[in-house]
Amino acid sequence: MIEKTEKACSCCSGDSYSVLVGDQAQDEAVSQRGLNRGQFLKVMGLGMLGLSTVPGSKAFAAVEHQKAAKIVKGGDDRMVVDLENKELRISATVTKNGAAPSVLDWGRRFQGFFGVKGGKMESYFVFTTELDRRDIDSSLQEIGLTSRRQIPMSEVKQRTGLKPTTTVEDYLDGDPVICTIRFVKNDKVVEGAIEDFIEEKIEVQGKDVIKPYTPHFVYHGTAEVINFPSGCILCPSDCNGGIITDNVLPLKTTVNYYRVNWDRMPPVGSKVEVVLRSIYGPHRLSSTQG
Repeated sequence: MIEKTEKACSCCSGDSYSVLVGDQAQDEAVSQRGLNRGQFLKVMGLGMLGLSTVPGSKAFAAVEHQKAAKIVKGGDDRMVVDLENKELRISATVTKNGAAPSVLDWGRRFQGFFGVKGGKMESYFVFTTELDRRDIDSSLQEIGLTSRRQIPMSEVKQRTGLKPTTTVEDYLDGDPVICTIRFVKNDKVVEGAIEDFIEEKIEVQGKDVIKPYTPHFVYHGTAEVINFPSGCILCPSDCNGGIITDNVLPLKTTVNYYRVNWDRMPPVGSKVEVVLRSIYGPHRLSSTQG
């Protein structure tokens, strides 16, 4: 009698990583990979073109002749409402107030990282623009972004904190947003996601763990609806005091710590271009198509 023996398939024997990778040399190659300042920035074009929101640049001159775009002025700053690419490009200044949380050291905050000059939370911002937030809010809607849930200040206490009774109604909600920062570096126009410039720290079993900043930004527009004068545009901690927020946790649940990485940031006082776009983009089948 021949005894049948079952042979385990390769994907079930050993750990899955060894099955997929196999070669120890590959494992070593992966472990040696790092990220330097140049690698995380995407090159958009030559620096001589300049930023599309800065008057006098070749990029700005090109926008002036673009039929599917309009330019909105606010003080010394400009916003390009690009209807073709479904994005806003807003000029802003890199600002640094070391007394504000998260700017020089780890700190908790719900105040925006990006906001408008003259707002009550201006001292907290690291990207500050002179555009009117009302213009930014209406322009976000113009490029197709929709708010799904706004929460008034009167409900903050009952909806704050992640707890067994938490429901979806405790989160601000709306169309997801991508936020990137463009600036001129080494004679090139470069771009990086805003989360590339900010670090995050959480507590795991009583220990601090530094992790990549992993926000989920959504457009909600609450602050404009309730006329809240914070000046905040893009906030962490699911804050209803701005118009775009990270809603990974429920409303104003400030448990995580943040820190701006100034080794990666553009120079203080320099001009940048904050780009806001819907994840749905200008694609043919997108819900943002007119």
